[in-house]
Amino acid sequence: MKFDHLLKALLVALLLAAGAWIATRTEWVDEAVPTPPKGEALTNELYATQQLVRQLGAKVVKPKQLSTMPPRGATLLLSSWHWDLFPERERLLRAWVHGGGQLVIHADMLYNDRLQAWLPVQRVDDEDEDADEQEDETPPATGSQARAPASTPSVAQRRKVLECDQVIEPEGVKPAYSDRRGYKLCGGHGYPRIKAPAQVQWAIEGPLGHDMVRMPLGQGSVTVITSQRLFLNSHVLEGDNALLAMAALQARRGTEVWFVSEEARPPLLTWLWTQGWVAVLLSLLALSAALWRGAIRFGPLSARSVPGRRSIAEQIKGTAQFLKHHGADALHAAQVRALDETAQNHLRDYARLERGARAKAIAKATGLDADALSRALDRKLKRSPRELPPTLELLETARRRLKPPPPPSSR
Repeated sequence: MKFDHLLKALLVALLLAAGAWIATRTEWVDEAVPTPPKGEALTNELYATQQLVRQLGAKVVKPKQLSTMPPRGATLLLSSWHWDLFPERERLLRAWVHGGGQLVIHADMLYNDRLQAWLPVQRVDDEDEDADEQEDETPPATGSQARAPASTPSVAQRRKVLECDQVIEPEGVKPAYSDRRGYKLCGGHGYPRIKAPAQVQWAIEGPLGHDMVRMPLGQGSVTVITSQRLFLNSHVLEGDNALLAMAALQARRGTEVWFVSEEARPPLLTWLWTQGWVAVLLSLLALSAALWRGAIRFGPLSARSVPGRRSIAEQIKGTAQFLKHHGADALHAAQVRALDETAQNHLRDYARLERGARAKAIAKATGLDADALSRALDRKLKRSPRELPPTLELLETARRRLKPPPPPSSR
């Protein structure tokens, strides 16, 4: 029993020693873990900026493409690379800005030749930066030149990406808010650098030059920014980025801000159905009818009748009933009509011939007497009951000789 108590006490002591060692060798600190985006913020990288605009009382418009221009006095943040898919877009955009629109673009958009042709803000080309770099590499001046101010920052310094930097509104420029002040711009400086005329409407300057420039154009204005990440969800709430973003967008109560970041188009089949579903249905019906008409059938349209002969009694009975109801002239006319139909199918131009010529054509094809056939074909000739049977027999004989019997069916 004493050994068991001693073993338990030893285990407890070891556990206490291990806990004390862990407590003295570790440090517990609180770490902020960012909440992952969800909902619209998961697919819309400008969601936070748009929420800030709404909180200021401005209206947010998010068209899928720049098919129509915003109203006069509105702000357009244009970040779509395919906005000029149609050539007339550039003309409409220029007219809209001159009419009072507020255009906000990134400095990369200045590479568009159509925009650079009329925008007052220009980009700094690589050649200009190389010239600045050569100036920075010149040896230090002596004498009176040594008292000159230091040159502009080198190219390496300008291309350095800083997480946060102090920027300020230059003197002589009306501040975006009540007083001229400095800002903490986070997210790094963008590229390319921009240059503007001496007189600007509003600007933000940092160690590397202009970060934002707004120039008047007609009754509107054009604002160019160099920071690509200023309006993104991950950076707009850092430092003073929110203040700078709202100043660039000129967002205030009652204004309208358009965000055009894509040039989305519905699929072709969807567009065809929504714009012309009637024509699509008619085309499908016509195609179905054509396929059905030209398809190979599985069988005849109707069952083929089995050829057969009536008995002599049935023939005599049917002829007697016809004579009883219609008379001898009707029977003769029916026999002549049957001969004419058969002759039209076997004799050329039979329908155009007169009665005598018809009789000669039939006689030539059948070997019968032409004069007898001419008298038999005459419907106006009165015949006695004795003359009618030979006449009918002659007409039927001619018809059968013109129409050969069908070949015997093979079994």
